[in-house]
Amino acid sequence: MKKMTTFTKWFLLNAVVLTALFFVEQRGGLSLIIKNDLSHLSILIMALYVVTSAYVGKLCYLADKASGNRGKDIEERDRLARKSDIGWFAAEHFFSLGLLGTIIGLTIATQTSLKDTVSITEVVTGLKVGLNTAFYTTICGIVFSLPLQAQLMILKFGLDSSDEKTFE
Repeated sequence: MKKMTTFTKWFLLNAVVLTALFFVEQRGGLSLIIKNDLSHLSILIMALYVVTSAYVGKLCYLADKASGNRGKDIEERDRLARKSDIGWFAAEHFFSLGLLGTIIGLTIATQTSLKDTVSITEVVTGLKVGLNTAFYTTICGIVFSLPLQAQLMILKFGLDSSDEKTFE
């Protein structure tokens, strides 16, 4: 039985993620997040996920090609492993962007003054808008970081298994 390639594993993971996102959007989830995030950081996180995921896919493809070359194989895998650090950096900073959105959202939520001239309705509306931004950016940071980390682990395992083949 032929072993599944690193790129195929990456592709299947992305197919599952995109299918899940499709069903979330069918229920209005992504549109709700985009509409209610005043910081627009959730859009940035989603866009960075797409770009970084494509980059990791390219690295997975190159890792499969490198595993066929015995001569430059070790150097190429080391180079690909170093290039994957960009993906790890992005995955870590999705959390940071989500937390930044949380801070922005809490700032928006607490902007409404509690003076006598401000009605309770205005205070509650300000809290709702700010907390939506806070929660949605945090959710995006976590939700898009996890599958990116899984893709990077697929790449890492693919590069490591190529090492084992070289020394057999």
